[in-house]
Amino acid sequence: MVDISNLERNSLRRRPGFYSQSCEDHKSITQRYHSEPSHTRQTMNEYGAVSFAFTSISTVSVETMAITALPMDVWLKERLKKWVQLSGHEGSIVPATTSTLYKKQAGNCSEARAYELIAKDSALTGFTPRYYKQLHKNDECFIEIEDLLQQFADPAKTSIMDIKIGTRTFLESEVSNTKRRKDLYEKMTAIDPDEPTPEERACGEITKLRYMQFRERESSSASMGFRIEAAKVSGGCLQKNFKKVRTVDDVARTLINFFGEDQERVRSKLLARLKAMRSAIEKSRFFATHEVVGSSLLIVHDSEKVNCWMIDFAKSSPVDPPKSLNHRTPWVPGNSEDGYLTGIDNLIKILEDMPSMDVISPTEEFR
Repeated sequence: MVDISNLERNSLRRRPGFYSQSCEDHKSITQRYHSEPSHTRQTMNEYGAVSFAFTSISTVSVETMAITALPMDVWLKERLKKWVQLSGHEGSIVPATTSTLYKKQAGNCSEARAYELIAKDSALTGFTPRYYKQLHKNDECFIEIEDLLQQFADPAKTSIMDIKIGTRTFLESEVSNTKRRKDLYEKMTAIDPDEPTPEERACGEITKLRYMQFRERESSSASMGFRIEAAKVSGGCLQKNFKKVRTVDDVARTLINFFGEDQERVRSKLLARLKAMRSAIEKSRFFATHEVVGSSLLIVHDSEKVNCWMIDFAKSSPVDPPKSLNHRTPWVPGNSEDGYLTGIDNLIKILEDMPSMDVISPTEEFR
């Protein structure tokens, strides 16, 4: 008898129009699986394993995969064909249901706590994904959140952009971490071969703080409080080569290319949304009492709609009372300021000035 975890049972039952029978029917399902040609079974195995967020969620037998893969043709297969993860560790976010996602958490599950507090903060309603619950499986933590792309008529035809917000993209606790890493040295030299000091070049390793500060200075994070991490336009390929987009003109040119032919409609609606978001953050109890590091704005538009949300709260942490943050004061060690509103202020300013700016017209940058 194949046992399916509660996570798997609930996920199956929440998919409207798909497999919702009790697990006692697994024999007939398994028979169907084994009757399929070998190439079909292989595909079912692949998609079935992915459908529950990574093999680490559970040890999935062939029979269990057959059960989870049944709706593949009408749900999972289509979603995976259209699936795009802009940033973060690949595979850390996967479809859960027709309208939600599973996101793998770090060991402390801090993002779940952040979302729980955000859900209670009326000022932020509608500016973040809806949070559903926290899940634990095999000593790992996951959260289930709203899939924001499902608000659009055809997610495959949307244009999406991830903008990392804040002048500081590292935790204050990372300042004292002196461990050197070869992979970060290689990332740094790939961007700028002349950046390492003689000492760094000799050992071929740097600390995470050194790399993060280099990235902030090399991009627009340090100067403007945000940087473009990744983008994809409708019909185009995912692009992540924005590491040297650092000037106002660079940012404006990239945004114009992202907006496409209907740039004025997208620009004006995004501008209004960001102004409303800024007002909400200024009123938010959560933001007043938390440093928010490594968070992003997710911008999405299609031929009809334009929207923007705050996402990624894994590095959000409360400050000691009675400290209160304004998210605009420059950071110095110990003050916990992150420059979140500085980034939004500057992005708003660029959007406001864009109609009068002398920048290159749209190109095929994202194609």
